[in-house]
Order: sequence, then C-alpha cells, then structure tokens
Amino acid sequence: MAQKPTLFEVDLESNLPDPDEIPIRERRLITQPYDLVVQSLMDQIDQKIIFLRPISERPQFQRRYVWKDDLASRLIESILLNVPIPPCFLSQNESYELDVIDGQQRLFTIYRFLENQFELTGLTVLLELNGLRFHQLAERLQRQIRTHTLRMVTITNESHPEIKFEVFERLNSNTVPLNAQELRNCVNRGQLNDLLKECVLYTPWLQILNKKSPDPRMREEELVLRFFAFHIGGIQGYRTPQKHWLNEAAKAGKRYDQNKINELGSVWRNSIDVSRLWFDREQCFRRPNPKKSGPINKALFDLVMHEVSGLSAQEATAVRDDFRKRFSELMEAEEFQDLISRAVDHTKRTKRRFEIWDECMHGLI
Repeated sequence: MAQKPTLFEVDLESNLPDPDEIPIRERRLITQPYDLVVQSLMDQIDQKIIFLRPISERPQFQRRYVWKDDLASRLIESILLNVPIPPCFLSQNESYELDVIDGQQRLFTIYRFLENQFELTGLTVLLELNGLRFHQLAERLQRQIRTHTLRMVTITNESHPEIKFEVFERLNSNTVPLNAQELRNCVNRGQLNDLLKECVLYTPWLQILNKKSPDPRMREEELVLRFFAFHIGGIQGYRTPQKHWLNEAAKAGKRYDQNKINELGSVWRNSIDVSRLWFDREQCFRRPNPKKSGPINKALFDLVMHEVSGLSAQEATAVRDDFRKRFSELMEAEEFQDLISRAVDHTKRTKRRFEIWDECMHGLI
C-alpha cells in the first residue's frame, strides 16, 4: 500500500520549549461534583441542558458512538449489580449548558437502553435478562435503573479557559487522542468555527493541497484559524504557547457578528486566489522544488498569506515578477531558511521571520 503523502512539513524541534513562552498567570479550575439520577439524566438530555453526541451535533470534538451491544449490555448489567461506574465529566458554558467531555459512550448507552434501542446480550451474571429490552424488564428493575445515581463532575464556567482546555486534553483518553483544534470545537463554538469549516472547503484551497476533501482531523481548520489570528492581531500579538494564542483567537471569534464573519470569509478567499496568481498550484506555500510538489510549509503559508491579504488580483498580477524575484532571493538566505525549518512557532523566531520578510518585500506595492 502506497504511503500517504505528508500534508505539512514536519518541524523536528516543534516540541522544544520556547524560552519566551508566556505562562498562564491565573490557574483557576472550579469543579462541581454531584450525583445525578439516571431519570434526571434522560430529562436533561431531552430538555437540551446536557448535550450528548450523537443525539446532538455537539460537542463536535466528541467521537461518534462506537460501543457494540455486548459492551453496552455489560454496562447495564453493572448498573443492575451496583458495580461502581467511573465518573463522567461535563463542561459548563456561559449559558449554563453542559457538554459531555468524558463519559459519552457510557451515557449514550444508558440513553439508548432506556429508549429500547437494543436488547441485552452477552450477560455473564444476570443470564435470565439476555434478549430483553428495557420495556421488557420487570418494573422493579426498570425503577432500579431509572433511580440509579451516576457520579458527575462539572467544570464550571468560572474556570480559567486555558486551564479548562488543559483539562480537556488530559481527559482525552481516546485510542487516537484528539488534537487541539478538535477540542476547540467544544470550548469555542460559534460562527467563526463554522467559517473555518467553510474555508477549508474552498475549491482553490483544496486544489493547492491536491485533495478532494479536508483533513478529518481538522488540521486545515487550525491553519485557517492561524491565518485569521495573524490577520486580526498582527505579528505583535503573537505569543506562545501557540495553542493558547489560537484559543484566544477562537474565543474572540464567538463575539463576531455576521458582517465580521463575511469579511473574514472574503479575505480568506481573496488571499488564496491571489496566492494562486503568484504560484502554481503545486508550489503554493511550499519550498521551491523543480521535481515534485512537497508538503506545505506553515511558515511560508503565514508569510505569503500575510503579504496577499490586502491585495487585489490586479495589484498582485502587476507585481508578480518582482515578487517572485524577491521570493527567490529570500529562499537562498541562510538565516531565513533556518527560520522556516525548525522551531518555527517560537516567538522570537516567528517575529524575526516576519521582520526579514517585510524588509525583503518593502516597497513591493
């Protein structure tokens, strides 16, 4: 089987700590543990107080339900046997809605069973219940399940958002750990998140990537968010840890009105279109390579998109030859090559990279 081509260049020093990283000053985490009766769980799900996939499309970072009926049946058997079940974790937003961030498979299993969506199978202790659905159980067993208490821990909306994000990462114990952008969908829902998903479907962008659809792990959405963060806050606002800088950009996006969202969408599409005027599809946002199309270099993506974000197609076409000459000179500069090759997200190296770029491109327009 042919190896899937790498989408983005790998930075072998990406995990090295940035000496200029800004620590979180306020690390407040407020949790509220409580016991919730199963019937109350059902009511709060139906009343859209607790949001649980796949009943709801949120939290979007949660995996789809994957438990088979035999595993689901074992959970119901454990409830009937009063076997302790691990606590579930919820996240409370500003509207006092609750998203399930850990325990989704367990809670949806209980919901499914009370909705008579599967019959018990593979039970090893309560063998006489095999083949029965909830409505077929004796009334006392139905009451036992409905009145069973589940331990819940709510991370309240008073918690510091960055610490809340860190908790989400630590609770993420899936076989394939969720990445930062997938988690942001739970913390910062809204029109900006919707725009990111729309942007990565833009045909010229997919053509640059030589793909028919976006990356399922949302790596491209993160790149678009990165572009918007630089576009709105400028290089002077950049800081590390980068994930916290991007979290702030995503959080700010929750307040954007429709006009702002429309403006950002237009800037994205125009910037991609203008970039295509300067580069062939297979060379856009990549190191010059006469033999083949290599992976996207995120540093070059930042810089090129920074340069074109305010240009019209007419302006870009007029200076294309001049730009390509300056770009070629820049790509031969030893310091610049180093800055786009390793530790590319460190604060001083990022700002120095933009400084060299701006000096080289000064007076282009």
